[in-house]
Amino acid sequence: MNKSKIKTEELANIKENLSGVQQYFDDLSNFIPISFLVVNPLHIILEANPFFIKLSGYEEMEIIGSSIEDFFLEKKEINLFKKKILSSRDDKNEVELTFTKKDGEQFPVSVSTFVRKDKKGKIFGYFLTIVDITDSKNFKERIDSVVSEKTKELESKNKEVAESRLALMNILEETDEAWKNAEEEKEKTASIIANFTDGLLVFDKNDCLDMGNPKAEKFLRTNLEKLVGKYLKDLNGSDLVKAIVQVLLKNEAFQKDKKSSAKVKAAHREEVKTGDGQTLEVSAVPIIADKTSIGTLVSLHDITREKMIEAMKSEFVSIAAHQLRTPLSGIKWTIRMLVDGDLGKISKDQKEMLEKTYESNERMIHLVNDLLNVSRIEEGRYVHKPEMVDISKIIEPLAESYKMESERREIKLKLDIVKKKNLTVAADVEKITLVAQNLLENALKYTPKGGEITFSVKHKVKDNKIEVSVKDSGVGIPKDQQARLFTKFFRAANVVRMEVEGSGLGLFICKNIVESHGGEIWFKSEENKGSTFYFTLPIVNEQEFEEFKKKL
Repeated sequence: MNKSKIKTEELANIKENLSGVQQYFDDLSNFIPISFLVVNPLHIILEANPFFIKLSGYEEMEIIGSSIEDFFLEKKEINLFKKKILSSRDDKNEVELTFTKKDGEQFPVSVSTFVRKDKKGKIFGYFLTIVDITDSKNFKERIDSVVSEKTKELESKNKEVAESRLALMNILEETDEAWKNAEEEKEKTASIIANFTDGLLVFDKNDCLDMGNPKAEKFLRTNLEKLVGKYLKDLNGSDLVKAIVQVLLKNEAFQKDKKSSAKVKAAHREEVKTGDGQTLEVSAVPIIADKTSIGTLVSLHDITREKMIEAMKSEFVSIAAHQLRTPLSGIKWTIRMLVDGDLGKISKDQKEMLEKTYESNERMIHLVNDLLNVSRIEEGRYVHKPEMVDISKIIEPLAESYKMESERREIKLKLDIVKKKNLTVAADVEKITLVAQNLLENALKYTPKGGEITFSVKHKVKDNKIEVSVKDSGVGIPKDQQARLFTKFFRAANVVRMEVEGSGLGLFICKNIVESHGGEIWFKSEENKGSTFYFTLPIVNEQEFEEFKKKL
């Protein structure tokens, strides 16, 4: 009797435990925020949680007893997946399929299964989860994490430890691989810097020398290890190091606000000569990260060969121009005598032909003079007659001399000079006249009939400079060609098509003349609307004039 009572109590406890397990499982499936199914080995759905019912749009009774393939578009893939679930060695399987709702709506989902086995390892069904992957990968990862956590409660502790260990090993392998890749990239970068043909110096955001390559050490003839860690202003060593430091201290890259994003327009380049005839081109650019300067890269480029070739070319041009000048002068005066009838009477046709020949010869003489001017500029001996002069005494006569030419071309020429007593600048009058004349002639050549030219002189009080400008309503300069305008032998494509005479040297000469006077030259232009060319010269007193002469 007692034994029967004990068995009855044990049976009641077992039923209560089973009921509790069932209740736990029901609560778990309702809690997990994903679509969840319990499926038997025949792939028939036994249970569906509320999330699946809501996702599919079917009633619970419509779902229970259905095959899982009824809910997916890809029948072939789902059949293969069903076989894989029961035959695979892995308890977990995953596939991406297209889910079909009751109302016909379709969307991509990730389907995951976890096989259920008894103690003997026999499969008696599986859990199936469906995740809408159109939302986001991050949401999917969170769902998988929740499912994994709740599923692990049904697994043995040994398996949990094994999987955790495996996951940790994978992470360690990936970390090790990433570290090796980073080291390889670091070695590649170091190798590139070490074998770079230019000398490289890297400064940090505080202008401390951080590193330099062997080429830089060779150029500077100094052991860089002794300089690393020092501020730019404190670098010392050879005379070349000191010269380069002075150049860099004036460089825009080292004068910017380190706390704000660097806004250096372009790498500023400057030449530095060594004691043995070598010439280095020094340039510096900021190193930018997240729109903020984290340092500065300095490049030392050996341009000795280029300078030698340039000098040889300039010497050749100078010799050739000098050799051409004498016979061209002889031809000029001989033709002039023929045209004037000094060597006998000539016919009208002969005179017209000789006048055309004279004009062509004049253009050749003008070209030769331009070549000689370029040669003198490159040799640094172009400005040699500086004097203190009122700029209006250069501009006014020049404008007056072109008045008849502008009227002949039917172009309105307007002169606008600021009324101020002191417009005195330090200038080689002949050369500054050449600049203004060149700009005015260009405006006349490229402005069509009926156009307008304004020749202006203004006083820039803030900068204490004189600004001269020539504004026209001519053909303008194409935007994609404006950067090359002040280079030698360049002529814009639209003026070449106009077949207007020109050597492409005028603006190059103008730029060098103005800069040698301590001024600046620039322009604003829009194609088919016109151009305005500007140049400035500093206003000087007697003391400043004497300092200017010493620099020449």
